[in-house]
Amino acid sequence: MSKLYRFSPIRDEKTLKEAIHYVAENTTKLCKRITNLEFPIEGLTIFSHYQDEYEYVKTLLLTLGEFNNDQHHGIYVNLHVPVHLPHNDLTLIRIRQPDPYRMQVGCNDFHVPDVNLFKKNFLEKNPNNLRIIDRPDLEMIEFFDPDFDVLAYITTMK
Repeated sequence: MSKLYRFSPIRDEKTLKEAIHYVAENTTKLCKRITNLEFPIEGLTIFSHYQDEYEYVKTLLLTLGEFNNDQHHGIYVNLHVPVHLPHNDLTLIRIRQPDPYRMQVGCNDFHVPDVNLFKKNFLEKNPNNLRIIDRPDLEMIEFFDPDFDVLAYITTMK
């Protein structure tokens, strides 16, 4: 049997940490490929692909930090010990419930100092790798590329 998902199912803390570092590294590479820039990561999400994996990682994350927020897609945890990244220390991790349309390892939210300037400089020039997702309460710019098994976002509340 071949493994369909990289890292999944996550069954231990070591694999979870490897997946977190993988998502952080590869979303940064994705951003660099599209914009030639790198940004700090505000929060990172691991996509679970199995219900028992989601329950395991949720329980594990709650031993590594404090509950932050619950959404219908999963929970956020503030880590007791931050994950050191090149541009900042990451403290906010989410585990997303299984979603058949989320085959990727995970995603993150970038902190961009000026979202309007980012849109002006990159959105129209990169229609094959950036798109706006407009929701009632927020606007998201999604970074995507078929060569990457991660997604990234810039999120602005309305």
